[in-house]
Formats: sequence, C-alpha cells, structure tokens
Amino acid sequence: MEIALGLPQIGAHATREHVIEVAQAAEEGGFDALSVADHVVMPREYVSTHPDRPGGVLPARYRPDRNLLEPLTLLAFAASVTSRIRLGTAVLVLPMRHPVLHAKILASLARLAGPGRVYLAAGVGWAREEFEVLSAPWPRRGARVEEQVALMRALWSGEPVDHHGEFYEVDGWTSRPAPPAPIPVWLGGASDASFRRAGRIADGWFAGIYRLPTYREDAAAVRRAAEEAGRDPAELTFGLGGMPRLAAGQEEECARAALEASKLGVQHGRIGVDARPGEAAELIAAFAAGYLDDLHAA
Repeated sequence: MEIALGLPQIGAHATREHVIEVAQAAEEGGFDALSVADHVVMPREYVSTHPDRPGGVLPARYRPDRNLLEPLTLLAFAASVTSRIRLGTAVLVLPMRHPVLHAKILASLARLAGPGRVYLAAGVGWAREEFEVLSAPWPRRGARVEEQVALMRALWSGEPVDHHGEFYEVDGWTSRPAPPAPIPVWLGGASDASFRRAGRIADGWFAGIYRLPTYREDAAAVRRAAEEAGRDPAELTFGLGGMPRLAAGQEEECARAALEASKLGVQHGRIGVDARPGEAAELIAAFAAGYLDDLHAA
C-alpha cells in the first residue's frame, strides 16, 4: 500500500517553512507521495452540501478567515524542496478549470519535478457556488471531465492537437514541454456514473473516506466498467483519502486505519498531519520508522 501525506495547505500553519518541514520529512521517511486538496476561494457560507461529509459540511478547518494555498502552486513549491517523492492532487476539481491551461501547468510541473513524480486525481466537484464565482459551467460536469481528460492527454503528447468536442475546440495547437513520463489520471466520485467513467477512461479511482463501508463494492463496479471497456482492471490504482490524521499519540490508530483500508482493496491512502511547525518532522519520522514498512507490505 502506498501512503501519501497531505501537505500543510490551510490555516496559520500553511507557511513556507512548515511546507518544507513536512515535505522533506516525508521524503526522508519513505512516504510515497505528497498530496494536496482543492478549493480556490471560500464563501461566507456554503449552500451546496458535500455528498460525502456528515451533514454535508466541510471540516471546521475550511473557513473563509483562514489561508488556503492553491494546490498546484503548492505542489510546485514542494517539488523544489524535494527530489524523489511523488506529487499529486486529492482531488483537483477539474471541470471548474480550463483543460488547455491546466494541461500546460501540470506538464510544466512534471517537467520541473522529474519523471514519474506527478499524478492527477480529479473529481467533478460539489460546490456550485465555487463554479459560479469562477465563471465555470455547472451542468454536465461528468461529460466535461471526460472530454477534458482526453484533451489534456492529447496535449501532453507535445504534438499538434486537433480536438473538436462538445465543450472545447483546439485546432492544431501544440503545448510543450511534454511531460517526461505519462501523468496518471485517477478519477474520483461516489455515483454509478463516476464508477463507470473511472473504469472506462482513468488510470485509477479515488474515493473519500465516507465511501469506506461500500469501498469493496464500489471498486468492483469500477473494475467491471474497465472490463466492459476492454481494459485490464489490474492496471488501475484504487485510492482513498480522508483517513485519520497523523497526530501525537494517535500514530497506532492512524496506521491501524490504513491497514484496515488495505484489506478492502485500497492501494493508495492519503493521511493528513496535525502538528505544529517544528514538531511535524519528528512525528513523521517516528511514524515512518514504526509503521511504514508494514503499510507498504499490506
């Protein structure tokens, strides 16, 4: 099982120094990836409800009076202070972004970070008001994501692209640099349509922690969709975010939750870190030394 560690992204601890501390400690400890979540701006109050959260609300740390670092900028900075650890999103809300621009951003990140380090876990989004403030269309987000993935992969070839779709027109444009290695695209979601979409076109499926009770069945639906599309489901990666956060005194609980998730078929798990600047490195190192080998063997 791979273990990704969430970078400091929200609140007073989302500082340059703390990002460096966590990123370098994770790499030195043998964690597999550094991961970021995604929101751009915060409203006074959400009207939309999160489909995978109790009561439909985000954790209390997501507040409009707190700093919130942009995810791809944060990954680019983390790439500059590390050399090997992978860098990914969990998840990037793709349909509120333009695929041509973000294909360019991700390819540039991959080129600067080095081969095989960048992966994209993407979702269709749940907060209509965030789409509206970004002037992004809300309807038909699933269909839009499918076209975005196809267009971004074409642009990542570094060759001229002719794409004439329902949502986007690209007539002979080229985007370089191309990534030095393919960028895996995992798709999230908790609906039958999202399972089918991931199985048909993605390199993996990524779920939130509140899908854990049905994770095995959901993953089976993704695998069936892959087989129906003539693809080998064994080539897909199955991920899970939102597992218990790593904190002092809770290391064993965090590791146990990850091990239990692995028994359900989770191959890539994301955990956060609750530690003050100056204290995170020691906590990460201790967890890595005590539990990471067992998690990797799971």
